[in-house]
Amino acid sequence: MLTQRRLREIMTYNTETGAFLWIAGRRKDQPAGTAHDARGFMKVKIKGVTYPLQRLAWLWMTGFLPPHDVEHIDGDRGNNAWSNLRAGTRTQGDVYSRGLVPQPTGVEGVWLYAGRFHVLVDTDVMRLNIGDFATLEEAASARAHAIRKARQKQRERFELAA
Repeated sequence: MLTQRRLREIMTYNTETGAFLWIAGRRKDQPAGTAHDARGFMKVKIKGVTYPLQRLAWLWMTGFLPPHDVEHIDGDRGNNAWSNLRAGTRTQGDVYSRGLVPQPTGVEGVWLYAGRFHVLVDTDVMRLNIGDFATLEEAASARAHAIRKARQKQRERFELAA
């Protein structure tokens, strides 16, 4: 498994530009991760394992590979500057990549799309799609109910594990 220490032994990372350069081996001083996959992500192969550069940037800065996806805030999959990266989930990335940008409603987890109020609840293990509602009040109420229900299930799981 690739570690931050090993990564820093073989590459350097420019946090402002997002560029990686090899600092060891036959590719010394050459850019790393110039190949793009079918989805447009820049990739690099290290010891036979292919890594997306945004995940290596995360490893470089934090010391660990993220458990989920690393998203590009501006949507540019070639921009691996540290200020342009955030931890996310595949579901979040899919929503933003399709251009379904949530409209602010003032209620966390509730967004307006196509004239309806859509409700999502994120838990530690999954994202719950609660549904669409005609009014903001209905959506907020449904979200609050879903959160209470999810917390109750979580408490029950911990009690069973104890």
